[in-house]
Amino acid sequence: MIELRNLHKYFGGNKVLQGIDLDVNPGSVVVILGSSGSGKTTLLRCINLLEIPQKGTLKLDDITVDCHHAHKKEILEIRRNTAMVFQNFNLFLHMTALQNVQEGLVTVRKMDKQQACEIARSYLDKVGLKNKEAHYPAQLSGGQQQRVAIARALAMSPKVILFDEPTSALDPELVQEVLGVMRDLAKEGITMVVVTHELNFAREVGTEVVFLDQGKILEQAGAADFFRNPKEQRTQQFLRQIMPESTYDI
Repeated sequence: MIELRNLHKYFGGNKVLQGIDLDVNPGSVVVILGSSGSGKTTLLRCINLLEIPQKGTLKLDDITVDCHHAHKKEILEIRRNTAMVFQNFNLFLHMTALQNVQEGLVTVRKMDKQQACEIARSYLDKVGLKNKEAHYPAQLSGGQQQRVAIARALAMSPKVILFDEPTSALDPELVQEVLGVMRDLAKEGITMVVVTHELNFAREVGTEVVFLDQGKILEQAGAADFFRNPKEQRTQQFLRQIMPESTYDI
């Protein structure tokens, strides 16, 4: 489904991504781990070309983009087939939950408002917010706002959903309601690429784990193998720092 080859992204003299090769298969949940500054969010933003790499190729099904020469039409086509869920929700504060979800259907897909409203309602129901459609973001908890953002992403029928630390802005007691929705999506076979520090989620739901370090993929493996037997010393160090030793085996 997604193929990244030799992806490079610089900000001035700062080499944020250095030769990334990554495949994302249909129905998979690829979890990207790494310390702050390792390039996780930049990689996610390069997948839907919110950031344009200086070098490399991006393939999404039958769309292939030479990133250095990316055309506006290609960029728009990639973005139509991907959806991003941001850590800070990025909802329109002056719109209700229902309006937030249907907005893209009307403005981007050019859908009739009544049809868009019906679809938006169905996805709010899917994330457990059927009774919150008339609420504005300020009237919702952080977890509810993030579920609205997930419903908005789903409504666009993307081929892949990109999650940028979707629980990092939430109070601890609200994290599980968002992860629960994501677990349900994984069971339905929705393709996801997830940047997160929720390692239990990565181990239980991820089909593959990618560990980024200094802009490079240092280690990549199936989730079970990654947590049971990380091979790189840097990966082992990372896991020791953020997981209780009783929950993994090196």
